[in-house]
Amino acid sequence: MAEHSIYQSQKKILISIGLVGLILGVKLSFALITNSLALLSDSWHLVTDFAALIISWWGLKVTTKKADYKNTYGYYRYSVLSALINNVSLITISLFIFYKAIDRFLHPVIVEPQGMIFVAIAGMIVNLLIVLNLRQNTNNLNVKSAFLHFAGDALADLGVLIGGIVIYFTGWSKIDTLLSAILACLILRNAFKMTWECLRIFLESVPGNISIEDLRSTVLAHDGVRGVSDIHVWAISQEVIAMTAHVWVKELSREQTADLLHTFQHTIYDNFGIAHTTIQFEHCSCSSCFHSKIDHKNQCSLCIDMCPTG
Repeated sequence: MAEHSIYQSQKKILISIGLVGLILGVKLSFALITNSLALLSDSWHLVTDFAALIISWWGLKVTTKKADYKNTYGYYRYSVLSALINNVSLITISLFIFYKAIDRFLHPVIVEPQGMIFVAIAGMIVNLLIVLNLRQNTNNLNVKSAFLHFAGDALADLGVLIGGIVIYFTGWSKIDTLLSAILACLILRNAFKMTWECLRIFLESVPGNISIEDLRSTVLAHDGVRGVSDIHVWAISQEVIAMTAHVWVKELSREQTADLLHTFQHTIYDNFGIAHTTIQFEHCSCSSCFHSKIDHKNQCSLCIDMCPTG
């Protein structure tokens, strides 16, 4: 992500923090007044959102630090770490809401619907403002996580509104408990999805939108290329992807090699969005690998290709 975009995301997160703090105070107050579990559950969810936004802002702030001798790939992973913490907290709060929903089902209480309706409408307005504020910066895991949270919150407020209307006209208060369980499911689904996305980055898996076969074919399509091996692709963060590869080329001059490398870098960035590439040119397949030498024939555990000698 460009530095300007990161600063823009920080600014939007700060605006969201202010909006969440405002609606949190209103919802928590009315949850206690109306005795609504759906409203109380959503208030606790907003507490985690408020904390999550602060952590997200911190993650984005650290991300802007330049790479140094101790963190040669920069500080992008701090942003991923903060997103992971946020989503683990959401999983925890979802399980707590399930517990409270079961407890409320077994021990029902009277729910006051007018307050539920008023606060749900106010919550929907604020959450939609936050969603509109964040929607153009969702290529960052922190911002994407916040965006999904508040899109879910807007749906949750719609559920609370429906629950309040049902209770007002029918008196069926168990709809409040049912909506709490549905809200927990929505939160849990998004939290698991985002947690897995963070873990894939920490595990240095190939990003889901990149095919190694397509990448290899793209490199092989260039004149002078005889083979590609030892390809590694991983995400430093959701928006910063790195790649290394050994490229087997015919005899080229220094100028031709520089031109070919420049062409590779443009092609790989334009087609796959990979900006950080390390490409090693060789005169035979994988000739620079330790295991390619005649006295070391064991296949390297980090290579996804069989690397013949010669």
